[in-house]
Amino acid sequence: MASWFSEGTVTVNNGNTVVTGVGTKFSNCRSGDMFVGPDNGVYQVINPSSDTSVSISPAYRGANASGASYGIVPVNGYPKALADAVNLMVQQWGATLAGLGPVSSMAVVPFANGGLGSTSKAAAKAALDLGTASTKSWGLQDGELIPAGTYSGFYSNNAPTVYQSDRPGEPGQGGAFSRLGAPGSSSGLSYSTVIRIPYAPGFEAQLFIPVAQGTGNLHFRTTESNNGGAFGPTYKLYHTGNTTRGSGGALSAASPILRIASVSASERRDLQEESFLPAGEWGVANDEARGVIVERLGVGEYRVTGSLGLALEGWRTHDPSSPDGGRMLGITDSHQEEDGTVIIRLFKQRWTLTDDGEMVLGRGSPMDVPLNSWIDVRLEMPKVDTPPPLRSTEE
Repeated sequence: MASWFSEGTVTVNNGNTVVTGVGTKFSNCRSGDMFVGPDNGVYQVINPSSDTSVSISPAYRGANASGASYGIVPVNGYPKALADAVNLMVQQWGATLAGLGPVSSMAVVPFANGGLGSTSKAAAKAALDLGTASTKSWGLQDGELIPAGTYSGFYSNNAPTVYQSDRPGEPGQGGAFSRLGAPGSSSGLSYSTVIRIPYAPGFEAQLFIPVAQGTGNLHFRTTESNNGGAFGPTYKLYHTGNTTRGSGGALSAASPILRIASVSASERRDLQEESFLPAGEWGVANDEARGVIVERLGVGEYRVTGSLGLALEGWRTHDPSSPDGGRMLGITDSHQEEDGTVIIRLFKQRWTLTDDGEMVLGRGSPMDVPLNSWIDVRLEMPKVDTPPPLRSTEE
């Protein structure tokens, strides 16, 4: 028999069939249960309408009482409730259980009936036709599945020279390639991740991606059918990271690049394209020239600080040009001081007629950078430390 209900207290009145409670849980009882009142009389529960109100029969016979103790003992209705619950479950799931047929009594369900047909893991995998990959473990050794994000290797110097088809990729161990060889890191392939794209046995393409900013460029190479499947030359890809577009639209190699112009008043929406950000009120610098500052000293005269000076080789300055690249808008002059400070001056163009009747272009009066153009300056910046390789692949 279930436990008595006696939470809280009740108020009863002689001749009244309604019992009210405080702190009671009358909703837990059922019609037909036994109510034992403060007068120790026994009554039948008629209607447990809420947690604090219940009707009894007959009407209460004892004296009026408030805040009195009581008791309710469950005696009726529970076998029927259990039967109702079981009947509901049969109605809901009976057809499903019947549809299983003999499967409902089987310890091992056959594959044809939706099971795996065995209690053995190996036999179950075979039944599902998962293939050999289902039995492999993750890792970087033979017979293991390479984790997502792992490609062919991590290189500390030049492109590898010999392809080994019998080794999976392994960072720090030359990946699927042999020891690295000449000419060393000068090729621009230092610290590169390699993506291999096989086409057929002995034929593939390789893409070299630098894993640290400023440590190299994108390169690719492919096998050559007219060379016995050997790899051909390695080519460098030019992109917005290693080229810059001059004021006239021409592309040039981009090492640290500074553009001198009035940042706030410029008419060129492409002044701060890609990675260029302000470097003072009179200049913008790309990623490799971060830290450079441009100051205007006077009309057509600008001071550049924060670098080691002008580029050691190759072009150094480009004169401002019209946006369509059609004509030059001024003539620049550069001077570098011992501490690396660079002075850039801009002059108007002045044509002079020589005694021989020739027109010679020369410098006129100083002028500020036209609002529809800029001066390109190629700089030399302090070297940025690169991370060491995970493990050396050289002997």
